[in-house]
Amino acid sequence: MRRLTALPVSLLAALIGVVWPLHAPGQPVLGVADAVAGIVGHVRWPGGARAVQLCVSNTSLHAADLARLHEEVPPGRLLPVRTLPAGAELPGGCDAIYLGSGPGAEAALPRLAGLPVVTIGEGAAFCSRGGMFCLVPRGSTPGVRLELNLDIVARSGLKVHPQVLRLGLPRAEGSGS
Repeated sequence: MRRLTALPVSLLAALIGVVWPLHAPGQPVLGVADAVAGIVGHVRWPGGARAVQLCVSNTSLHAADLARLHEEVPPGRLLPVRTLPAGAELPGGCDAIYLGSGPGAEAALPRLAGLPVVTIGEGAAFCSRGGMFCLVPRGSTPGVRLELNLDIVARSGLKVHPQVLRLGLPRAEGSGS
């Protein structure tokens, strides 16, 4: 599995500003909601441009912030966020799903394999287990870095902006986060 890693959210933010300007210049490190908006804003689904349905697991620590995300992006780009109850079956109609972290988040991944659905989770293990985009805490420094699973992106049929794919360095198999 090939993955890109070490994409600071600040670099993704430079790309986000072109698609969904969320914050004024000089604001602090971007949070998870900004990273999710940037990811979703740089993906194209089969069938052309349309509003995107983001679904969020209510078990995520970031569920409340993500639930308000549609209010921060330009009108018509993101539908109101759907919250998914813990342990519920994944509903149809989700273009992107934020699953958070842990075994419950990863359990949904096999059902989404090969579908044009963006899967976003927390921690490097999420990508190793079939997630598409992983937000990994940067440790002692604020913010997160982005990892992505290129194999899963390729199998999904989604088009991800080349700048997102080029940023970061290839990660060697078996290396830690």
